[in-house]
Amino acid sequence: MSPPLLPTHESYLVIGGGTSLGELIVEQLLRRGETRVTIFDAQALIAEQTARFGNNVSVYVGDILVPESIADAVKSCEATCIIHTGMVATAIDTEARYFASYSPSQTPDGEKNKLNELMAIHKKVNTQGTRHVLAAALEHDAAMKLVYVGNANVVFDGEDHPMLREVDAQQPAKCWDERHEAQSHAERMVLSFNGLNELRTAVIRPATVFGPGFAQGLLLLKIRTQPGIVGLQIGENPNLIDRTFVANAAHAAILAADRLTPTHPQHSATAGKAFFITDGAPRPFWDFPRSLWAAAGGPGAVPTIIGKGTMMFIAAAKDMVGNLRGKKADTWKTARLMCATRTYDISLAREVLGYVPIVSHDEGIRRTAEWWLEQQLRACKEKRAITDTSTDDELPAYRREEVSWLTEKSPFF
Repeated sequence: MSPPLLPTHESYLVIGGGTSLGELIVEQLLRRGETRVTIFDAQALIAEQTARFGNNVSVYVGDILVPESIADAVKSCEATCIIHTGMVATAIDTEARYFASYSPSQTPDGEKNKLNELMAIHKKVNTQGTRHVLAAALEHDAAMKLVYVGNANVVFDGEDHPMLREVDAQQPAKCWDERHEAQSHAERMVLSFNGLNELRTAVIRPATVFGPGFAQGLLLLKIRTQPGIVGLQIGENPNLIDRTFVANAAHAAILAADRLTPTHPQHSATAGKAFFITDGAPRPFWDFPRSLWAAAGGPGAVPTIIGKGTMMFIAAAKDMVGNLRGKKADTWKTARLMCATRTYDISLAREVLGYVPIVSHDEGIRRTAEWWLEQQLRACKEKRAITDTSTDDELPAYRREEVSWLTEKSPFF
């Protein structure tokens, strides 16, 4: 376990503080006694978040794509340390994270449009937004520290990389998955600005972040309605990958911020550097959804194995057909990503940042499943409150057996 962190009493500005990761960064700062914490986000906190933080944080609602907006936030809170999560909270994102009343779109196109909208916002936040953050930091009078939360997948090049070290990691000219392209650009910008006008920067690269509020909740929802999904598997499952529980990513971001202080013994080893962050527990790729489903009390399933070669052939054929029809497809690249070994050596983070996962990988899975079950129970209760009547001959909007499954068969209720 990491030793308890002491308050620095600096002024922290957490960009994306209303997101899943941002919430935990704010929470951990408050827990260690920081009294000057400000959230910058695209929308005001919702009721659950306000109750979580109380009056302990300031909230600046602005647009990171408007230079004056982020500059005003930096100036008004007199920030000395910025932690940029690379995300902002949006209505779509919040609905997915607090999905007690989440209602999927009626058509696949509707869900795809939601995803495309989120990706477009994500791209702008990490490219234009990061440029504006850097400009605001350079214009600010106080000496500034900036930590950017990147992504370990920016260095993936299609090949197996067991226990990859930072010194051996090269960012390809073009990311394997275009969804990570914006984060790659942001990382390069942040690191290149280190040392300008007393600005000190660092990047953490968590590997496939998971936890309450992330996409795993919707994955469980999909498994709940389509149980056969949990048994699907490409290949014999030999490839290991690393993941990072969200609380560990938040912890690493704060550790990096602390070590950017010029008087810290590890300052020179931190400034201008990027660090891989994981749970330190590589697991076979296909074990994760099954472990998550089992932690939620779901029944097991015998894997349906599709040969890796067969799947790669099908993916390539699908891409070819899609491209001929004028619809860009990257199914083969996605399949390759799932079948590759992607593990990372976190020795540098341990030595320089003092990083030790504060939550084990298995405990992270348990907490994620518990959160999802709580959300599902809330959904049942809310639906019941809306649809229940005083007459006994009307059926409730959900099956009583489903509530029983949630409350009695789950290990958490």
